Amino acid sequence: MKLSDIVTPGLIFNNIKSNQKSLCLNEIIKNICSFDKSLNYELTQKLVFEREDLCSTALDNHIAIPHAKIPGLTKSYCALAICKNGINFGSVDGQKTKIIIMLLHPESDTKNHLLVLKNIANLFSIKELISKVIDSNDSFDIFNIIKNYENKQI
Repeated sequence: MKLSDIVTPGLIFNNIKSNQKSLCLNEIIKNICSFDKSLNYELTQKLVFEREDLCSTALDNHIAIPHAKIPGLTKSYCALAICKNGINFGSVDGQKTKIIIMLLHPESDTKNHLLVLKNIANLFSIKELISKVIDSNDSFDIFNIIKNYENKQI
């Protein structure tokens, strides 16, 4: 499962206003729950924050992948948010996080959950892709950038 299989331009937010980790996560969760009203905001927030409290999901190269398995979900959700100024997310390289990719998976979907995490980590190890995504101001362009780079990796 590729990132472009579960993210849509409607869930790409190209200029998150929050400048703190907790506020940023809340903003993304609210956006996802607004996109699909059947999602339970309180439960989603609780589980995302519990996972983040275990260990920061920030990687290197300005990327974080907060994620949670949500009981009752029947499909996976993904939102991609960009904070051009960056947020202190606790990354392994000490750099501010600028691209936050939030994943919500059904509780029983361990296989796809791990596959998507791996694919995102591989995809966003490409510095040129990261720069293009951060520099773009259009969610459709960001989606197409991601899709093009995924196709190059096949």
